[in-house]
Amino acid sequence: MTDWRRIDIDAFDPESRLKTEDLLPPYTTQVTLAELQPKITQLRNLSTSGDISAAVQLAMQDPPYSADGATKAAYFQAVLDTLSQVRQADIANIVKQLSLDQEAVLVKYLYKGMSVPEGQRQGGILLAWFEKLTQASGIAPITHYLSDRRTV
Repeated sequence: MTDWRRIDIDAFDPESRLKTEDLLPPYTTQVTLAELQPKITQLRNLSTSGDISAAVQLAMQDPPYSADGATKAAYFQAVLDTLSQVRQADIANIVKQLSLDQEAVLVKYLYKGMSVPEGQRQGGILLAWFEKLTQASGIAPITHYLSDRRTV
């Protein structure tokens, strides 16, 4: 008898193989810059009017996962502008108001910011956000970031 531990059971049922597309949530439509522009405008209006807490919550709500690279870059720039306008003393209060999903999205934007030249210029403020987030929530948002395949 053959060693049963070495049998490839997927060879018997090729339709049961797990595909990469199966791991990602289904997106029916691709978000365009024209569709996202009102949200970017609202985000900039909130941050310039001084309502930074509402601006951060809006930015972390429903990020454009299904957008192309240029659209994601435009939205990221608006998020980066919002995050960099916050005083370091106010960061802890804003982080406490975020939900778990919003914290996970914030971590995604912080890591993206630290990896691109535009964000590296704002490195001190991004690290302050990261510090306050980990103090308030621990490593849970980082774990969500590492396990989530969606990118911002």
